[in-house]
Amino acid sequence: MNNCNESVSNSKQIYTHVKKSKTAMPEVQELMLNILKQYQQVDKVGYSLGVMDRSSSFSDAVSWCSVIGKLDHNKKELDNTCKEHLTESVDYLEELNALLENNIVPKIQKYRDKWMRRVLVWDLLLVSIMFVLVFLGLLRVGITPESEMLYGFVLQRPLFFTLTGILVVALVLQFHFYIRNRVVNNLLEKLDIKLPPGMSLKKSLLVNARLRHSIFRPDPVGWNLIQKMRLKTVVAKTAAIRQQLATVLDKYSDTNAEKEPA
Repeated sequence: MNNCNESVSNSKQIYTHVKKSKTAMPEVQELMLNILKQYQQVDKVGYSLGVMDRSSSFSDAVSWCSVIGKLDHNKKELDNTCKEHLTESVDYLEELNALLENNIVPKIQKYRDKWMRRVLVWDLLLVSIMFVLVFLGLLRVGITPESEMLYGFVLQRPLFFTLTGILVVALVLQFHFYIRNRVVNNLLEKLDIKLPPGMSLKKSLLVNARLRHSIFRPDPVGWNLIQKMRLKTVVAKTAAIRQQLATVLDKYSDTNAEKEPA
């Protein structure tokens, strides 16, 4: 990001810097604060989905230096560069809203579903192999499912079979989690999707593959009601900011400033 100094490096710090600025253009200051608030909200959606590292911000892709310079130096007009940067910041905010809901989330869902199907196929194969091996082992010693010997054998050794059952379940779970990690790593190796700077679909898939998350979740991890409502609110507020932008650009353009009496 192209900012005026290293101390202003992310959306929260830019927001604090702009808020403390003593400026002759209060409407520009208010506009920037409103824009930055929405970037912070979109950042929360990105963090929740796992497509953004928490040390990054979507605002990193926008240049704020020219406008901050005008505010810090108590200027009374905006030049063409400032107007372009303000417009680009709103344009990119609108792009992000559409990108997240219509592109990023469907892609996460697509690859997450692919991962889930492959894991289930391998799980089914594993359980089938174990069942066949146990069945063949029982047949080898002359025990069939209908045989009374099987039930007597189990009743005579309840502790042994209880521990054996626990061990089998533990092995199945261990293989299941191994398969989850192996499958997602195979998907990541073949994944080649270009996203805006700071975004990564790989991070999101790794979040979805964490052990604490069920493979049967209907939606990607982080795409919950709160984030959906947050993004809708950002969309609505961005439309209002677009109108505010037009007013600010008209009022503080350098051509209007030249017409003001000395």
